[in-house]
Amino acid sequence: MPDPLNGETKHLKFIRLAIGCAFLLSSAAIIAAARGDLWLDEIWSLAFAHDARSAADIFLHYHHDNNHPLCTLFLYCVGEPDCLYVYRLLSVLSGIGAVLLAGFVAKEEWGYPEALCSVVLIGSSYPLLLYFSEARGYAPAIFFGLAAYAALRHNLRSRHWATLVLFWPASILGMLSHATFIMLSASLFLASLAHQVQAHESIRRGIMRLLAQHYVPLTFFAWWYVFYLKDMEIGGGPVYRTWAVIGQASALIFGLPDAVAFHVANITAFHAVAIIFILLVVVPGVAILYWRHDLQWIFFLAMLLIMPAAMLILSRPKFLYFRYFIICFPFFLLLLAQLACHCSRLCPPRWRWLAFAPIVLVVAGQIPRDYHLLVTGRGDYSAALEYILAASPDGPITVGSDHDFRNGMVIGFYAHRITGGERLRYLDQSRWLVESPEWIFAHNQDRTFQPIQEHALKGIGVYRLIKVFPFSGISGWNWVLYRRSFEPPAP
Repeated sequence: MPDPLNGETKHLKFIRLAIGCAFLLSSAAIIAAARGDLWLDEIWSLAFAHDARSAADIFLHYHHDNNHPLCTLFLYCVGEPDCLYVYRLLSVLSGIGAVLLAGFVAKEEWGYPEALCSVVLIGSSYPLLLYFSEARGYAPAIFFGLAAYAALRHNLRSRHWATLVLFWPASILGMLSHATFIMLSASLFLASLAHQVQAHESIRRGIMRLLAQHYVPLTFFAWWYVFYLKDMEIGGGPVYRTWAVIGQASALIFGLPDAVAFHVANITAFHAVAIIFILLVVVPGVAILYWRHDLQWIFFLAMLLIMPAAMLILSRPKFLYFRYFIICFPFFLLLLAQLACHCSRLCPPRWRWLAFAPIVLVVAGQIPRDYHLLVTGRGDYSAALEYILAASPDGPITVGSDHDFRNGMVIGFYAHRITGGERLRYLDQSRWLVESPEWIFAHNQDRTFQPIQEHALKGIGVYRLIKVFPFSGISGWNWVLYRRSFEPPAP
């Protein structure tokens, strides 16, 4: 007779092997996605690090939303290496660690099948892959968020005070990585409060335990808000409608198309469908945890719905982007993995594959964007400047653009890193009537746009399209290169 125990052991070994393979593939994707040129926001953060005369300046003098202090401190410490990849190393290591932690959390809370699904979903997620490979604070915030969650869960189960030694610094470092970490801290506080209520301890003992868990991180955030966040300068950017941002975040997490340009006033059909899908995962996922008497339902409800809504209502940000919710993404994918595995156990064996169909579809939807990120990256700015240098005669080369701050910062950064870059001289638009640039860059963040062939600028000259340097989407932009022509403009 077949040994059912031996069959179960083989099945477990197969799942463990699959988890290891999925982790290695996701790690390789994160490492590969970190190649290529830095884009504006990374260069901007790097400018804070290079301008700082000491590490303290990062915290004292640069109260700016593009200064993610922990990341900027890392950039300050690495100095000015020849390899741009070094600047993204903190995010790469944080991203790899986040995938590993997500698998560990899912295994500890639910089991090996949930761990496999979590690693596959998080490791293939395009928005997570994008920020796991970018020199900014989002990847460290996600890593420390998962670490804080795992440490607190262990403390709530074991009541072992030593785990708080991990929870406190993880929470503080997460807040130093990005301010949106407060959504996680508040959600964890609500989860702890629910545990204390269920524990039926005395009120005094419950309050003391709650304070022991959260006094340090919440006190630090209160000080950090007064010291840094209250007077933080917003760098600005395009202004989008709130529901359009929520719709884009929902579409990206499911891998759905974002077919209509993002500046359209009304929410698109794909965005509306994606928001419905979000609710179809969160509501039953939370309900299952509630039905199991698992108090994690409070954390997931707070983290995925209540706290993001509270952030929007309380802060009413003028500039809102989907990345402000990126810290919620891993926890949504953890809940999706738990929901799929729970449904598979309820299905007859021959229909269990249906429970995993949503996971397959989500991963399939991410692959095209992942591919473009790995192949195209965030732009090819250094190659564009090298092209100009190769195509121009000896001597100074004048360059202009359609946005002095954005393109000017990028051109200035790479001009100092490429051979012959000292020949490049950037001309602000205010000077074009006096001195016309030979080359002009136009930038565009729509990956599918079609550039016009010719610009006729009154009193300045005619510029004809030479070459397009594309990007993969979201971070970076297409750079469209035009050169001054002395032929009359086309009719």
